[in-house]
Amino acid sequence: MSSQQGAEKKASSDENTNLEALFAHIRDEIDSDDQVTLQNVLEGVGTRAYGPLLLVPGLLALAPTGAIPGMSIVTGTIILIVAAQLLIGRDRPWLPKRALNFSFSKETLITAIERGTPYARRIDKLLKPSLNRFTEFPATRIIALVTITLALTMYPLALLPFAVAIPSMAIVLFALGLTARDGRLILAGFVISGLSLIALYYVLK
Repeated sequence: MSSQQGAEKKASSDENTNLEALFAHIRDEIDSDDQVTLQNVLEGVGTRAYGPLLLVPGLLALAPTGAIPGMSIVTGTIILIVAAQLLIGRDRPWLPKRALNFSFSKETLITAIERGTPYARRIDKLLKPSLNRFTEFPATRIIALVTITLALTMYPLALLPFAVAIPSMAIVLFALGLTARDGRLILAGFVISGLSLIALYYVLK
């Protein structure tokens, strides 16, 4: 198996294709301390597949946790690093220890999970494998390039309240599409990506 084929498999195959179950797993796996780290959260979903590694930081930036000072920068950096490795076809993604050690309130995370669970339940009903060509190589390389661009926009957009929600939403759609092999979500991610670039234009204007 080539490195690109291996990365494609890692991008689109993972047991946590159910978003509600993923939320519940994260909630159950985090320890009882008042503070949690990004490493704690990612360990709850596994760190061997690209889909969840893009999904979790994307959700953290999209949810109310994105308002935590520094969260947008840290999650954007993780997304950038993961997407770059998907682009070059690395079999197993690597993440920097410093970013993984970023900590925040466990209560804030639990609140975000509780608020997001009803939406996750609705999304799960829509997920199904479709338009697979958009979830496989060479489409994964295009997705990686767009995701890198979106992650870079998160740095200037972090200056505006909740502005990172737009690129984060696109990244979440890409991640869900890769994990569930649902090309419809990939296409929706491209549409939201265009809106992100428009938002960035007005920020820098």
